[in-house]
Amino acid sequence: MKRLLLLIFIAMLLGALTLAALRADTGYILIALGNTSVEMSFWFGALALVVLLALLLLAIRLLRGTLNLPGRLSRRMTSRARAQRRTASGLVDFIEGNWKQAQRKLLRSAKRADSPLINYLAAARCAYETGERETALELLHKAEQSSPTSALAVALTQARMQLLSKRYEQCLATLERVRRQAPQHPVILDLLRQVYVALEDWDALQEIMPSLRAYGSQNPAELDELAFTLHLALLERGGHKAHGLKPDEARQSLHKAWGQVPGNLKRHPDVVLCYAHQLIDNELHDEAEDVVRRTLEKHWHRQLVHLYGLIAGPEPQRQLLAAEGWLKKRPGDALLLLTLGRLSLRNELWGRARDYFQNSLALQPLPETCAELARLLAHLGEHQQSTDYYQRGLLMTTPSLPTLPQPAGKAAASG
Repeated sequence: MKRLLLLIFIAMLLGALTLAALRADTGYILIALGNTSVEMSFWFGALALVVLLALLLLAIRLLRGTLNLPGRLSRRMTSRARAQRRTASGLVDFIEGNWKQAQRKLLRSAKRADSPLINYLAAARCAYETGERETALELLHKAEQSSPTSALAVALTQARMQLLSKRYEQCLATLERVRRQAPQHPVILDLLRQVYVALEDWDALQEIMPSLRAYGSQNPAELDELAFTLHLALLERGGHKAHGLKPDEARQSLHKAWGQVPGNLKRHPDVVLCYAHQLIDNELHDEAEDVVRRTLEKHWHRQLVHLYGLIAGPEPQRQLLAAEGWLKKRPGDALLLLTLGRLSLRNELWGRARDYFQNSLALQPLPETCAELARLLAHLGEHQQSTDYYQRGLLMTTPSLPTLPQPAGKAAASG
């Protein structure tokens, strides 16, 4: 500001002196050429001479610039081509993971690159990969300065780096800031999906599911798998919230969680299995029995068959009849026979339970079936057979033993 005022003062002073000199009678200039003569004041002639010299100098400079133009254009094109080659080489190194080399090339060519934004963004990622977090932030700032209209690209690059370093809260803050500008941007939605899953923020994930289906980059199969994971988590959370509540309150809490499950997933056996486990954990065996039985009548599922034998429903005879009806279609199902043995025990049909357990073992030896049969035999007073089945089940759960010398018997032991 002071410098500007000084220049204005000097200009005014020179103007005043020039005006005073023009008013003074300082003589004249006479130029005669043959019969022609030109007469002018001294100051006008001086001013004309200065203007003429200035025009001459300008003409010389323009001529020199015109003559040098091809050389300058050639040097500029050569420099730009070199920058493009260096940028391309740096991007190849970037793809190959040569972070240091890529960063150096990209930064050297950034100023002369056609799109310095790409150079700075890629260099920022290189700096991040080598652990130079502060340098990465500085390069992101340069990228934003090089192209103010590309703030979204800069923010997405930053969010990716935060996600990779598992700084989920910071990543979420970055994404929420840019989402106001582009609420349906597929990359923003995909990054939010990853953050919400990592944070187990199921409510937030459920909120963006419609946008993911409408605008996201994932295919329908992947989104179905995501919805499956989401609603399993919501059911489990509903079950945990129901713990300690009164039966009616627990029932209401689980009904609310089940009501949020889409219709197609309510028919998925694994989702039904999860829901049934939550009902059983909260002592709602009647509802668990109903939902498992209705699902098995349409979709056979081994884990649901196994779970059906663990449900202490209010009508054990009805459960047994339902399971025996399934046995007619699947007589060789060892897991169903185990379930039938347990349901027979609930109905205090000891002989039938024994037969079911033995038939199950004949089809598929399972430690669990051995344990059930051993326990039943022990209560029936058949202790030797009970011990044999306990040992058989134990051996099933341990790796095969090495061949080692053993005592010959009681005589060897006494000797």
